[in-house]
Amino acid sequence: MDKEKTGQLITELRKEKGLTQKQLADALNVTDKAVSKWERGLSFPDISMLEPISELLGVSIMEILAGERQNGEETMSREEAQDLINASVELSEEEIRHKKERSRLIIIILIVLAMLLVSITLNVISLLR
Repeated sequence: MDKEKTGQLITELRKEKGLTQKQLADALNVTDKAVSKWERGLSFPDISMLEPISELLGVSIMEILAGERQNGEETMSREEAQDLINASVELSEEEIRHKKERSRLIIIILIVLAMLLVSITLNVISLLR
């Protein structure tokens, strides 16, 4: 599964529908920044978003996962479809792990800053006595 190919397909389909990133985002209840990240291949839509995206853009979920349109003659084998679904789930799980790691890092930084602020405050108080 290729995030860039999927992003290019979403861009192409969105433009064909005459939608801006903001309009697509509003229709999907996500931010326009999320749509921008999908279209630039920086992230992949969450698996829960695949059905609404496919319905809104008029393509199958498999086409979104593959990042390309399929004409009526082309059919995807069951194994290819399963591979795409598995890759999508793995990608979603990977993005969730990255978000959790970033959240942990932010929490650690905030704790360190709070401790530093308390230390400075205590030093100032002791100097004033």
